[in-house]
Amino acid sequence: MTVDTGEPAADRVQLKIMRHSLGAHLATYRTAAGITQPELAQALSRTRSTISKVEHGTRGMPERLWKITDDLCSADGALVSEHTTLAQAEQDYRGRWRTQQRQARQAAAQADVDALRVAPAPSPDARERGQVGGRDTWPETTGVGSELAVELMREVVATLARSVGRREALRVAKWALAAMGLAGLDADECTRVAQAVDAPQRVDAHVVNNLATTLAHCRRQEDTLGSCEVLDTVVAQHGIVRRLLKGGCPGGLRRHLSTVDSTMAATISGYLISMNQPDGARWYFERARRAGHDARNPACAAYAAAWATRAAILRGDTPTALDTAAAGRSLTARTDDAQLKAFVEQMAAGAYALDGQYGPYMAACERAGGFLASGNGRAPSSLAYWIHEGMLDSLRSEFLSLLGKPSEAVEAATTALARLDHTPYVHNYAHCEVKLGNALVLSEEIPEAARVLGDAAGFANLSPRITAELHATRALMQPWENTQAVTTLDAQLEACGLIPTTAPCRRPGGSGPSS
Repeated sequence: MTVDTGEPAADRVQLKIMRHSLGAHLATYRTAAGITQPELAQALSRTRSTISKVEHGTRGMPERLWKITDDLCSADGALVSEHTTLAQAEQDYRGRWRTQQRQARQAAAQADVDALRVAPAPSPDARERGQVGGRDTWPETTGVGSELAVELMREVVATLARSVGRREALRVAKWALAAMGLAGLDADECTRVAQAVDAPQRVDAHVVNNLATTLAHCRRQEDTLGSCEVLDTVVAQHGIVRRLLKGGCPGGLRRHLSTVDSTMAATISGYLISMNQPDGARWYFERARRAGHDARNPACAAYAAAWATRAAILRGDTPTALDTAAAGRSLTARTDDAQLKAFVEQMAAGAYALDGQYGPYMAACERAGGFLASGNGRAPSSLAYWIHEGMLDSLRSEFLSLLGKPSEAVEAATTALARLDHTPYVHNYAHCEVKLGNALVLSEEIPEAARVLGDAAGFANLSPRITAELHATRALMQPWENTQAVTTLDAQLEACGLIPTTAPCRRPGGSGPSS
């Protein structure tokens, strides 16, 4: 069962009703007090548009702003009380949703274990045949066609060893079997890939499509499980693609294969960023950019430029961030991919934030939202298929903290969590919780920050970057380390295997941890 069915779906509808009810009551009290939306917005240091969205139930506000609003509108605590009830209901819902997701992952893992228990073990002869020189082996495949794949790859290794050497032959075999093992290819498809690796000039459209399909499968897995679970497989696939291109695949397929090459390289760079390795992603950015141009595909080149901007922001490299953002904008102008345009524009906003330009940052955010709204929904074929309103709000929270606007960052992160709550992007939800915690610390709302970070700690295993940012945000709480809230947070971090740190850990160019 997923979060879109059963009791969680009903809870989500109830939360939506509660948000709309709170917004409607705010509008009633505000009107009765003779306060206009612009006047309330000015009192709260917000925009009129934000107040309108709150009254329509599509945006949230932190508790302290509700207290100010309650006083201004003479609601005698009614608005604060209703917001507290809503906040508790949202927290309870998130807890149930996480439990459900954890149970679903455990059930899937148990099914895999059960399948392994009933699978026939390889015979000693098969194991012996799977060795070269008695020591080196390559991963075993499972499923239909696995025996054929092992036998065929044995022949491929023998052939390749004569032409490129034994070590390179084994490396190529590992690539092929890793990719085929995840894709679940049948016997004919195993044969096609293995023969293409042996003789790249024999590659056909079916082999290229298989590689693209397996990449798409990995990307969807990463949405929920995090990059650590799929990185090795995508790197293995990319090794096959590079060998096919280098070995002289047919000219008619070169552009198609270069498109796959660019998408894989950009995907790997994104995974490395998620694993807190922005410097290690540089080679893949360049590979993705060159492959995108070789394929004459501006969308691929723009996607690579957007990730290059992301890495530059994390490194605090303002000139590179601004330059790559400008390149990405120029490239996306030649595409009609609304989600990709929104992603590139939001990265441009981040570059402006890194440079301290609040006005251009706000304008870029507005353009990103406009691109997304003009796209009429999400396109599964988009390179940036994972970009939606919740992701934009999450990125805005990060960049607002960078600009020294923590209260606005709290608002953006709160809205993002509400929008990410019913999506499969578990990793992004956990990451957004850390961003909210960081903004709350910068706002000196320590008890609430400790509660949010404690919730996020259980998902730190999804990404080394989440762990690093939890540590960095905890370091910012050093002045309050003896308070009960921070002591409780430290106990939660320790229970999750995360040793609390109080050493300052800020990224270059930022006022808080990297995000």
